[in-house]
Order: sequence, then C-alpha cells, then structure tokens
Amino acid sequence: MQLIKNLIEHKFFKTFILFSIFRAIYGAAVLIISYFLTTSYEDGLLFTILFLIFSFLFSRLIFKKLKPRFNL
Repeated sequence: MQLIKNLIEHKFFKTFILFSIFRAIYGAAVLIISYFLTTSYEDGLLFTILFLIFSFLFSRLIFKKLKPRFNL
C-alpha cells in the first residue's frame, strides 16, 4: 500500500498524468482542426502541414507553462 502511495505522490508520475490528459485534449482538437483544414481548402494539405508544425511548437510552450502551475 505504501508503494502505491509513494508512486502516486511522485513528481514524475504526476507529470506523466498531466501530460497524458493534456495530450488527449489537445490532440483531439488538433485532429479536428487538421481534418477541417484538409477538407475545406484546395491547398489543404499544405495548410495542414504548416498547422501541425505550428501546433507542435505551440503545445511545448503550453505544457511548459502548465508544469509550474501544478508545481511539477
């Protein structure tokens, strides 16, 4: 029982859970926007690729801002 309690209270575990929740929500939003960009525009594939590159960089920035907020 103590082992499970120590695992749950460990910063690495809390960071992993926060990252998983963040990725699930953010990833779903990126998937929906990418689908919209690909199907709505004639050059949709180019817009989607640019959006995904921007999204990758933006998600790292957001996650760096989230970690201090949750004391991780």
